[in-house]
Amino acid sequence: MSQERVMDIIDQARDFHAQLSEYFAARSAGSDKAWAKILLNYLGEAEKRHEEALEDYEKHVSHDVTDTWLQFPPDIKVEHYLTPAEITADMDAEDVLREVLRLDQRLSELYREVVKRAHSKRIKEVFTNLLETNEKEMRNLSRDFGHMQDW
Repeated sequence: MSQERVMDIIDQARDFHAQLSEYFAARSAGSDKAWAKILLNYLGEAEKRHEEALEDYEKHVSHDVTDTWLQFPPDIKVEHYLTPAEITADMDAEDVLREVLRLDQRLSELYREVVKRAHSKRIKEVFTNLLETNEKEMRNLSRDFGHMQDW
């Protein structure tokens, strides 16, 4: 069995959003396509907001929750859920959106796994809240993307 502290899982999710924000900013700066710059800037800003929200969330969750250890079977590792983005220059806007939604879906799967394995009601509540927030953001991203395509 592998073990992870609740705080470590939240930290890894926050770092994941920070890395995606930096990645999207770099991809935007390197793109010569107007639609790509707009979309990648939007995605980078959204990831930055996720990072900041998790940072703020960490400050408000009690230490008895964040210092709790969770056990995972050996085949489940947090880092497997937080894989890097795979965006290439030949992708169109829909391909980029699919990749971003794939990443968000993996993060939702991680949160579901924690909810399933947590013994504490409070930890289940924390990760259910994170799951619901992530899924709401996925719906918002899909909606906003539809509006972008209307331009």
